[in-house]
Amino acid sequence: EDADVRTMLLMAMMPTLGSAMSNVRVRHERRLYSLGMMNVCVGPSASGKGAVGDVAGLVDGINDIVCAEFAQEMADYRKKQKRYERLGKQLDGAARRDLSQLVDIHDIASDVDEPEKPMRRMHKLPSKTTAANYYKLIYANGENISYLHIPELAEMSAANKGSFGDFMYILLAAQNEEQLHTGRKTDDEDYLIEHTRLAMAATGTMSSVREFIPNLEDGLSTRFLYHNLPAKSTVRGEMDEATAEAFHDVYGHHRGVLTDIWKELRQFEGKTDEEMPRLVISDEQRLYIDEYYRQLVSFVALALPDKDLRAPILRSRLNLYRMLMIIAVLRRYEEQGGVEGMFAEQRFTIAEADLKWGLAYIFYCMMQTSTIYDRLRREEREEPKRVNISALAFAQYLPQCFTTAVANEKGEELGIKSRAVSYHLRTLCVKGYIERIRHGVYRKVVKR
Repeated sequence: EDADVRTMLLMAMMPTLGSAMSNVRVRHERRLYSLGMMNVCVGPSASGKGAVGDVAGLVDGINDIVCAEFAQEMADYRKKQKRYERLGKQLDGAARRDLSQLVDIHDIASDVDEPEKPMRRMHKLPSKTTAANYYKLIYANGENISYLHIPELAEMSAANKGSFGDFMYILLAAQNEEQLHTGRKTDDEDYLIEHTRLAMAATGTMSSVREFIPNLEDGLSTRFLYHNLPAKSTVRGEMDEATAEAFHDVYGHHRGVLTDIWKELRQFEGKTDEEMPRLVISDEQRLYIDEYYRQLVSFVALALPDKDLRAPILRSRLNLYRMLMIIAVLRRYEEQGGVEGMFAEQRFTIAEADLKWGLAYIFYCMMQTSTIYDRLRREEREEPKRVNISALAFAQYLPQCFTTAVANEKGEELGIKSRAVSYHLRTLCVKGYIERIRHGVYRKVVKR
């Protein structure tokens, strides 16, 4: 019943729905794009925002099929590999014995090439793994969209800082489906991803978003649509009261619908983008969208001049087309009552009411983004500035006799980290400007 809860679930559901429609395209700026979207739901701790994990379960059926296909490919590979090794052993044994049947075995072995091991494939990517593994999985999925649900942004931030590698390059490329190329010395891994297709739904607190997006100038922040869940939300109470049967009735049915749509769209695998179903917007609708965006940019420039929302507004246009295509596909499913013959007509149009809803939704997302930007900017302003100061200059601010705690307090006032304060104290001791009386207590030395 809570409007904020419904909007949060819808925000998380859009990337999930789009990931189930891989072989569908929308046109934007003379290029065709898939329906991969990246949305972030922000909320305070224990607010219940983890309910979007149930939305991620909508594509479990698709993931089961992809994983089963990979398991079958691995089983076939093992059979071929055993046969190949067996023929090789027979050939070696015949060569050592120099038997007359050597020629026959050689002919058999020469017709059998060493099988190539299939790459691991899955529709739902693991929420925490190495950046190199993300490259592999996205590369193995080919033209299909890879789906990633991150239950807590702090996990991804920790992964980027540790041995998991930098995942940011994939996120930067995924918005506009740009090319990614990675080459590593290990096992001669060299992957060229022509189109980085990724759908992501993430949740996190404001502090984790601040760590995930350290600044607003690197272009990463404008890749996402945001929903800021207020602390007053009733999501925790509503989700706790829901029964297992209710969740099954809601998500179980739609999980089957998405799986059927995904299966029906597999007939377009291997075809060009022009041959796939795509959204067609009339000239009148395009003019309406153009005018709407001009007014939106003007409104934001006048009402929110310090938010710098021009880039996310312009980038949201592609996400608008993606949302409209998702709605158009589901509308046709409703009209036909099933997937049979659903994509016989490959052109999809959008109703005027759905178009106006999509534009209103984009405006709502921009207002949500403005609140996120405002809080990020405020934390940037409140962050103390770090200054570079030499050890000798730092000593001028210290009293004749002082403790380590006093030195740290003075360093905090000057914007010096505690690690730098310890380094300065060691340097001053070595150079003879101060001496340590006992543990944690120092005294200045007067040099003649």
